[in-house]
Amino acid sequence: MFRRLFPTTIVLCVVATVSACAGYAPSADTVGQRREELIQQLGQPERETVFDGKKKLQFPRGPGGSHTYFVYLNDEDRVVDWEQVLTEARFNQILPGMTNDQVIDLIGISRITHGLARERGYVWHYRYWNTGCSSFVVEFASDDVVRSASYRIRGGRQCKYVGQ
Repeated sequence: MFRRLFPTTIVLCVVATVSACAGYAPSADTVGQRREELIQQLGQPERETVFDGKKKLQFPRGPGGSHTYFVYLNDEDRVVDWEQVLTEARFNQILPGMTNDQVIDLIGISRITHGLARERGYVWHYRYWNTGCSSFVVEFASDDVVRSASYRIRGGRQCKYVGQ
């Protein structure tokens, strides 16, 4: 009897766990949803701000953050729009002199960061889906201001995980 119940129990546990996980990305059905439905679908946002009078919720995704979705809510806490913001068009707007808050408002929070030697600042890496195996790198001075921003080619196994 135990041998029969054990596989069934395992299957039920796996199904319950998978169904409880948050979704990866917004869908066409996301627009019009209430905030509670959105959070049930995507999980808790990483950050919430106000942009042009609308609430902006940020959802970084992927093991290296290869997608970041901004979801916009109106005054009634209903989704009015969403977008994937890790794009070259947005990266090209990052300029020296911007603050880290301005970068976050434009492309979200980086999942891959490291400090620079002698406390000269820090670097944020943004992996994003592209065919060239590139990532976008923002270097900040110790005062949280962008020193430089550029594209880097990744090699080896790191490239295999982009977009998955």
